[in-house]
Amino acid sequence: MNSLLRVMAVLTLVVLPAAVTAIPTSKPSEKNAPLIMENADHFEGRRSQGEYVLSGRVVFRHGELRVQTERAVWQKDRNIVFCESGMKVSRNGSLLTADRGTYDKNLGQATAQGNVFMRDSSGEVAATGQSIVYLRFKHIATLTGNPEVRRFYTDSAKLAKAADSSKVAKPAGSAKPAKADPFASDKQGPDTLSIKGDIMTYDDSLEVAVADGNVRIHRDKLNITCKKAEYHDPSDSLYLLGEPQVVVDDNQVKGDVMRMGMHGEEIKSLLVKGSAVAHSVEPATDTSVARQSDVRGDSLFMAFKEKAIDSVQVFKNANGAYFDVDKPDFVNKMSGDYMVLRFAKKQVTSANVLGGTAGTAKSTYYHFEKKKLKGKNDAEGDTIDFAFKNGKVDEVMVKGGAKGIYFGEKEGKATSDKVGSGQGGDSAATVPDSVRVKATVAPSAPTAVPTAVPVAKPTTAPAPAPTVPPKANPPVSKPKPNIPWKVK
Repeated sequence: MNSLLRVMAVLTLVVLPAAVTAIPTSKPSEKNAPLIMENADHFEGRRSQGEYVLSGRVVFRHGELRVQTERAVWQKDRNIVFCESGMKVSRNGSLLTADRGTYDKNLGQATAQGNVFMRDSSGEVAATGQSIVYLRFKHIATLTGNPEVRRFYTDSAKLAKAADSSKVAKPAGSAKPAKADPFASDKQGPDTLSIKGDIMTYDDSLEVAVADGNVRIHRDKLNITCKKAEYHDPSDSLYLLGEPQVVVDDNQVKGDVMRMGMHGEEIKSLLVKGSAVAHSVEPATDTSVARQSDVRGDSLFMAFKEKAIDSVQVFKNANGAYFDVDKPDFVNKMSGDYMVLRFAKKQVTSANVLGGTAGTAKSTYYHFEKKKLKGKNDAEGDTIDFAFKNGKVDEVMVKGGAKGIYFGEKEGKATSDKVGSGQGGDSAATVPDSVRVKATVAPSAPTAVPTAVPVAKPTTAPAPAPTVPPKANPPVSKPKPNIPWKVK
C-alpha cells in the first residue's frame, strides 16, 4: 500500500492553470474607451467607405490593450481591426501572438488563427493551438486546434519568460512569424506540467478552467488520462471525469469520477467514486522483494498530511489484497463493507475492516519464515483490526461472532496459535466476543506441504481488549463515516 503514496504525492502537483487566457480581465471603464490607431508606417488607401489599409508597424490601442500587426484592414466606423500579416495582442505583460486575427472593440472579442501562442504575465503559464476566441467582456476564452497548456515551475518559469523573443520572432514585424518551438525554453527546465485536449476553455467570471476531449496530463513520471478535466478555483478542486486514470510507473488509480481537494499545489484529499481501484507495485530493495497491492470498492477516499497519505477509506464492497510478486499464489486478503487504513512514515500502521449490518469482515494471511510457508490464518467476524510492523501484518484482532481457522504444516499436530489448539479434521473456532491472532505464529512441526489443522474453541476467557488505540478499533454499532462530495 505504501507505494500508492508515490502515485498520490505526484498528484499534488496537478492543477489546471487558471491563467489559460493570455489577456487579463478588462476594467469596466475600458469597454467605453476609444479604439485608437497609434502608428502605421504606410497608409495604402481606402477600399471602401470607412475602411482603411495600413501596413508597417501598425499599432492600435484600446485602454491598456495593444494590438500590433504588419498589415491591417481597419473598419473605423465598426471599430474592427483585421490583422492580415501577423498579430500580437498584449496587456500588462500578458501576450497573444498568431499568424492572423481580428479584434472587435464593440464586442470586446479577439480572434486569432494559425500558430497561436499565449503567455501570462508571470511567465508561469503558456499555451499553443491553432485558433482562439476570447470574449473580453464575458471573460471567456476558447482554444482549439491541438491545444496544449504548459505550467512552468520555479526556474522553468523564468526561462519561459526570458526566452519569449526566441519563441515567436517578430510576430508583428515580418510577413510571417518565425517557425520556432514555442516551448523551446522548457527543455532546459524539466519541471513542467503539460495539459492537452480537444478543446480548452476558461471562464474568468466563474474561475473555471476546462479541458474537454482526450485529455492528457503529464509531468515527469505522472500521466493522467480522462475525457474531461475541470479546475474550480473558488473551491481549489480538480475534477477528472470520464474514465479517469492516473498512472505513475506501475502504479495506477482508476474510477468513474475523481475529485481532488487542493491547497495551492498540494493535494489535501482525493475522492474516487464508482468502481474505485488503487493498484500499486512496490519495487524490490536490498532487504525486501517486490510487492503488489490492490484496493477496490464502490468509493475510495484518501486524506493527505504533509504531502503523504494519512489514511485511505474504502466504502461498500471493500476489498484489499497484497502479495509478494514472486509468490502470486499466496495472496493476503481483507474484505468487508467498510475499510480504513492508516499510515505513518510512508508505511501502513493499522487497518480496520467492518462487516456492516448485512455482511461479515474476513481476512486471510499467509505466514512465511525465511521464504518458507509456515501456515495460513483465516478469520472472520463483525470487525477485524490489523496491527502492522515494518509494513507487514503483526497481529489480527477479530471482534463479534469471531471465527478463525489456522492451516498449519502437518495434519494432526497441535498448533500454538492463540485462537486455540486441537486435533483431528478441519474445523473453525467460534467465540462469542473477540479473538486475537498473532500473525507470526507457526506450528511446532515443520513440513513442506501445508495441510489444515483444526482450531478448537478456547477454554480460557476471551482475549483482553486490543492494544490498538480506540480509533483503530471502532465499535460495530458506530455508523460508517459519511464523506461528502465537497471536501475542503
